[in-house]
Amino acid sequence: MMRVPLIIAARVVACCAAALALVGCGAGQITQTDNQVAAVDGVFGNVGNAIALRDVLLPYPPNPTGTYPAGSTVPVVLTIINQGDQPDELVAVTSPTGQALVLGATQIAPGTTVISTAGSAGPISPLVVGELRILLTTTQPLHAGLTTPITFQFHNAGRVTLPVPIAPPPNSAR
Repeated sequence: MMRVPLIIAARVVACCAAALALVGCGAGQITQTDNQVAAVDGVFGNVGNAIALRDVLLPYPPNPTGTYPAGSTVPVVLTIINQGDQPDELVAVTSPTGQALVLGATQIAPGTTVISTAGSAGPISPLVVGELRILLTTTQPLHAGLTTPITFQFHNAGRVTLPVPIAPPPNSAR
């Protein structure tokens, strides 16, 4: 009589052990999502709890070498999202690779998005109302395939340094 409950208990324990072994088989293995990449070319980061920087990049150089020579004026393209309930302001942009100039709409109201552009007719074209433009004048060459450290300083949220890439060449296969 004691044997039947022991046999059932042993079978239950064996089934549980087999189930745990099978569930653990896929852990750490190649998954369907292990090689997915973001749908945008730029880098992203958060500043404090309110400011989100998205798709931060430098446009591909307008020459076949893929290099911005020293002394180039390079636009920094990005999207700034104020996810908080207080306004904030982009007060400075710095980089060890050059001097940055911030032009236009630096105030970011709560719940809004501001996009920094390359300018409709190039980096030195006139600004339109509400446009933000960040221009980096390089002191050293910038090469496609490498990142450029750029620091964004906000009045309330603080600062963040991002490794900003150069966008892929136009018409390149991704």
